Amino acid sequence: PSPGTQGRLSGRTLAAMAHRTALNPGRDLAHSPGLGRSALHNPPSPHRRPRPHRHPRPLARPKARALSSSSSTPAAQQEPPQNQNQAKVRIAVVVPEQAPSHFRYPGAVSRPDPPTWTEVFQHLGSLLEWSEEGVELAVVDEGLDLDQEADVWLSVDADPAVAAALSSEKQNFLGLGGNATTTTNNKDVPPPSLGSTEETARQLFARKNADDLLYMVLVLVNDWVRDVPRVSMAKSKGFLGSLRLAYCMLGNCSKEVLDCVRDPTCKAALDCLQECGLNDQVCSYQCIVSYESPLFESFSQCVLQRHNCMRNFARVPDLPVVEPISQFRGEALTHEQAEDILVGWLGEERHSWKVVTGQNAAYDIFPNQHQVFYRGKRKGRFWYDPVFQARTFDGDLVWRKRHYRVRRGKVPGTFYFSVLDNGVVSDEYWRIADVAEDLSWALLYYAGAASAAGQSYTGAVFVSRDGLWPEARELGRVEAAHAKCGIKMWELFEVENYDCPDAPLDPLE
Repeated sequence: PSPGTQGRLSGRTLAAMAHRTALNPGRDLAHSPGLGRSALHNPPSPHRRPRPHRHPRPLARPKARALSSSSSTPAAQQEPPQNQNQAKVRIAVVVPEQAPSHFRYPGAVSRPDPPTWTEVFQHLGSLLEWSEEGVELAVVDEGLDLDQEADVWLSVDADPAVAAALSSEKQNFLGLGGNATTTTNNKDVPPPSLGSTEETARQLFARKNADDLLYMVLVLVNDWVRDVPRVSMAKSKGFLGSLRLAYCMLGNCSKEVLDCVRDPTCKAALDCLQECGLNDQVCSYQCIVSYESPLFESFSQCVLQRHNCMRNFARVPDLPVVEPISQFRGEALTHEQAEDILVGWLGEERHSWKVVTGQNAAYDIFPNQHQVFYRGKRKGRFWYDPVFQARTFDGDLVWRKRHYRVRRGKVPGTFYFSVLDNGVVSDEYWRIADVAEDLSWALLYYAGAASAAGQSYTGAVFVSRDGLWPEARELGRVEAAHAKCGIKMWELFEVENYDCPDAPLDPLE
């Protein structure tokens, strides 16, 4: 629905530990579980510099409060020391020439054929450069010489003979697609996670979105080559990690933990999160929208934001570099004009903009995403209220609404957003990437971080007055604007939009 409102909790970790510590507070902690798997937004190691990445955006909360800053960040959340010794990793992806991928362009983008696997993995190489330093990816046509060096080998829809040869000759190999073959690994003693590594990779690949494809590659690098903090911290931390987390939760948040597990709705949220798989944003967010409650907010605010029991840290990504527009209607853009662009159609409509497309498979497919930007009652105040519908596990469509504080950036067309959402502070840096002079459409790019949840994210929302695509003559410029943000059109998900007279669009200030 909007960046900064989804996916903040390390669901499986906190859910499992909350059950263990709350239901058995006096038990022997030697039997505490490991940290286990969590959603996409897992914390980077506190001893490594986190890398910017393109991951989904944080989880929603029932009644978010806007913040002017996150100056109350706990000490344990401060930036860890930078690690300068990451080993270089090379990934080789073998694909048939001109083989079509499973990605598709939005209906309004008139393309007769889907993007090829070559195009997809070439783009993935750029995403890797922005998200994990020292990892590079090369696409290799299956008809070319495959005798080259690589740390990880992948094949997608390869000829059976080629896939079989790669499986027998290459170390650290995984075959995907129609002609998948058995995984091979070059470690002297295969790790216990070898089978789960292959299973996890195939599950991520099958989700058919760019974020999970990127995460799949990072899982293979982490399990087979070298540590990737964003992935390694999603796996078990063993006894010491569980002991630390349990003592933090019980020592600082025992009331919040007990209140949550004793309340049917809050406990249902924990149970639901515990069942979500690695990087399953769709599952995690649906758990939250189905079982949101003040007790769940208090739980996450105490454990994550106030005491940082997970010892998380994340910074707002600075890659890719996306410059805002500098001119509008033939004149240099001013801060006032930039705010007017965000306010958009408010006044003539009940909303500023409606979202046409977004990038994230978990959040950007929800119906009727309204953006409401407006100036506050006090001088210099500016607010953003995203309003959207979400489907619960019971099949009901429910309205959700957030409330962000917005401050001007140094350059016109840039903004700083902040919110206390579902108990966790999220800070975001937005840019007006492009806008039509008649305000028929706009592209808003953002980069953000929920440090207490250890999550960084980037993305863009394409908006129009009515949530519909602009005229065909505009599509070339729209595609160029997305390219400026490092986004391909086949990454986008179209939003279902229709008339919503019952939408709760009244400004909160």
